[in-house]
Amino acid sequence: MKKVLLIITGSIAASRCKEIITLLHNKEVKTCCILTKEAKKYVKIADINKLLKNRIFTDQDEKKNKMLHINLSRDNDMVVVCPATANSIAKFANGYGDNLASNTLLASNKKILFAPAMNSFMWQNKINQKNVRLLKDIGHEFIGPKVGNLKCGEFGLGRIDNSKKIVNRILSRLENINLLKNKKCLVTAGPTIEMIDPIRFISNQSSGKQGYEIASQLVLYGAKVTLISGPTNLDPPPNLKFIQIKSANEMYQKIRKISNIDIGIFTAAVSDFKNKNINKTKIKKNKKLNISLYKNIDILEKIGKSKTQRPKFLVGFAAETGSVNNAKKKLEDKKCDMIVYNKIYSKNKVFGSDYNQISIITKTQIKKFKKMTKVNCAKQIIKQIYNTI
Repeated sequence: MKKVLLIITGSIAASRCKEIITLLHNKEVKTCCILTKEAKKYVKIADINKLLKNRIFTDQDEKKNKMLHINLSRDNDMVVVCPATANSIAKFANGYGDNLASNTLLASNKKILFAPAMNSFMWQNKINQKNVRLLKDIGHEFIGPKVGNLKCGEFGLGRIDNSKKIVNRILSRLENINLLKNKKCLVTAGPTIEMIDPIRFISNQSSGKQGYEIASQLVLYGAKVTLISGPTNLDPPPNLKFIQIKSANEMYQKIRKISNIDIGIFTAAVSDFKNKNINKTKIKKNKKLNISLYKNIDILEKIGKSKTQRPKFLVGFAAETGSVNNAKKKLEDKKCDMIVYNKIYSKNKVFGSDYNQISIITKTQIKKFKKMTKVNCAKQIIKQIYNTI
């Protein structure tokens, strides 16, 4: 049975939650609830308790159990903030944790859905819209609000969405939670570096952000993930196996030790060249420097053509200053099932950015996407993989 944590905040639309809880119960979704101090003004705990059978929590409960905010997130499959006030959105967007609800959101490792309800001027306020955009950009989801008569007597955009629509969205997301359950996934990320001497090296501008976001999203979809990464400034995502490497050869050797991979997503920007002779001591700058470079190992090609190491579904990345034809050729040459194409130009400065503009190429189609955060790119990539396998 799927489990949902419902966070009810202080909006007059909180009265709608009894209907939502009933609809979820009818669909055999087990619900528990956090009721904020302000929400108590609009719903009676006794009424909610009849539906939830004591699976209702307030700030008082956290005083008795200091780990409650963590346990509630871990014990449920999804978190729904309904209704979501401007205050609750602002707290989460800005990292505030001053009650059970806000602490639980900050500690959550699950998908979070917001169903906002507020006065239309509050909803359209530029500060509120900035907070909403921030949460959307880091991968959280909103349903509503809609236009209608508001409880304050005004008319406008701010009315909580239809209960059945909210429940249907919850059910749809619950289905996706185990989309890739127990699939063995390998993600490579970041740059590789090839030494010139003990201090200097050859590399590229890859930050690793896109690969790390893909690995993180795969975990949320239930996959068993190994992330092999070159040097980055990023913290590894939780709940996966993390392997750090430096050179292309190190990365290749680590990949070879992993067998029976269902999905391989090779986002790493592997250095195309390496130094022929690595100096054992630092080359002094007053000396003339001549470096002999030769072609590095092509990991994607090696794995793509391997009869024993190739994942069941292989995804490569192509960062190109040229046309999409280069990426299509890479799809064929490296024996990939899918290529994610980045055109590198002035309007798509990918390296180090939190944003990306991608096209997803398979043998039968090219799907182009608008510029979006790398979190949302990761979601689209995983969605396209699932729809293709």
